[in-house]
Amino acid sequence: MIWWLRIRYVPAVAAGLLACILLGSSANSVTVPIPVVVGGLTFDLPMSSLLPLVPVCLILEGQARADRLTERVAVRAVRRWDAAFMALCVLTGVVTAAVSVIAGAGTAATALARDFSGYLGLALILRWLGGARLASIATAVFPFACVSFGLVHNRPSIWAWPLHDATSAPAATQALLLLLAGAGSLLLPSLRREDSHDDD
Repeated sequence: MIWWLRIRYVPAVAAGLLACILLGSSANSVTVPIPVVVGGLTFDLPMSSLLPLVPVCLILEGQARADRLTERVAVRAVRRWDAAFMALCVLTGVVTAAVSVIAGAGTAATALARDFSGYLGLALILRWLGGARLASIATAVFPFACVSFGLVHNRPSIWAWPLHDATSAPAATQALLLLLAGAGSLLLPSLRREDSHDDD
């Protein structure tokens, strides 16, 4: 168990998720100006939309460090531990969002939970398609691509779900579908040939 915690960066992921939750509300006023391709303007992307990328990328990096050949023959159900840990992270975000809404603290935590779940699902799908390195890079670039290509008259397109309001049902639905698809990819053999260390 200790080796799994160390290899998977579990303490770092937990700390990143906690920091994401704690800083989410205060960082909502902090923005990053991103150029918009259509229209030639800039869009101020809230830092809170980027914070969930930290724990997601740490999860990917921790799983990429594993010796896949050894884990395939391990007695312990390592893949189940991975799935359970990711589910716990998602549940933590959802519970935090629910408590925040009930306490009248706003919907920032809801957006954080949605974005974390959607980014994680997207990352798992991309990892299944092309490996952890591609998944990390593409997932980290995705919110910037949403700004650059997903705004029409300063309004987000339907597919640019991280830019939608926290209460947007279509955005929440897309994030949920990505999460479910990503969870489903855990049950499938990777399309990318893996050696003892993924992405080496």
